[in-house]
Amino acid sequence: MAPTPPHLVTVLEQFHVAPTPAPAAGQPRALPLTFFDLVFWSIPPVQRLFFYDNANLLDVSDFTLGELPRFRNSLAAALHHFYPLAGKLTCEVAEGVAPPELVFSDGDSVPLTVAQGILAVQITVFPRAGICIGTTVHHAVADGASYTHFLSTWAAAHRLGHKGNRAVAMDMPPLFDRGVVRDDAGLREAFLRDHRALGTAGGYEPLDDWDLSRRPGVVLATFRFTEKQLRALERHAESETSTRCSPNALACGAAWAGIVHARGNGWGLEGAPAPDAHFGFVTGPKLGMYAGTDFGGVWGRPTKVEIAYVERTGALALAESCRDGHGDIEVGLALPRVEMEAFRTFYLDGSTC
Repeated sequence: MAPTPPHLVTVLEQFHVAPTPAPAAGQPRALPLTFFDLVFWSIPPVQRLFFYDNANLLDVSDFTLGELPRFRNSLAAALHHFYPLAGKLTCEVAEGVAPPELVFSDGDSVPLTVAQGILAVQITVFPRAGICIGTTVHHAVADGASYTHFLSTWAAAHRLGHKGNRAVAMDMPPLFDRGVVRDDAGLREAFLRDHRALGTAGGYEPLDDWDLSRRPGVVLATFRFTEKQLRALERHAESETSTRCSPNALACGAAWAGIVHARGNGWGLEGAPAPDAHFGFVTGPKLGMYAGTDFGGVWGRPTKVEIAYVERTGALALAESCRDGHGDIEVGLALPRVEMEAFRTFYLDGSTC
């Protein structure tokens, strides 16, 4: 695989999209982070890309004049329900300072960039091809299910067109009550102490230092595990152990087997920021990333979904496949170019099943 030169984009327009209508006065303006949230407080935000095909999109002005207002209005309508995403995350864990919390103030908004905080959205236009909707969200604010809930609300508002410019009716609105998370063991305070200790010892890596370009020679790829392959993996697993494995676990196991093969049965990766014992993966084949982001009209479902930040974290990104949705799972990963070639050979040789 030859190196791919970077592609520059031209920023055409930038907006700040505020929740419309604004949240009611009685809605909470500050949400403390639970111990579940604090686990992800210091890791890089999640970047996800949604590609939509549309060969009839003639040029950029065709999109900005026709479709862009609908995306802005529907995003504002979705943010009415998910208004904390337009707020800010406090980033102090020092002793004597209020713990991190999600704070929303009237007038807060989400930056929307056409091109080329907590949540940022970018729409990149490809004339005669389609668009790419890129999102960045802080994992401490929203997990995969919450993020998908927001995206599906945005897509639903967009499908409604002008009818969705106001608040979208929801069967299951988001719940912001932190009291439902019990913490009898005092994990929140324990995690806060850990973050403070890391900060004092210099082990905390600020989010501002996150830069995907810092790992040269790394390439990204997506591999599809079909339902047939997963069934074969299940039969193989059952022949070796009595444990029944979910499709998620089977795909993860096959992918990690391929990574071990690519690295010559070793886990060392020179220059990787993660420790040798690191095992990270972003799972979510049941989150409905393809079905939940159906914007209708000329866009429909995305033809491809990518998680870009795996290039930095060494994670495995799992999602249900876009192809008919018959139980296939896509695995996205980032490896040095030589190792990716070895992984690809392992995959094509059928060693996964």
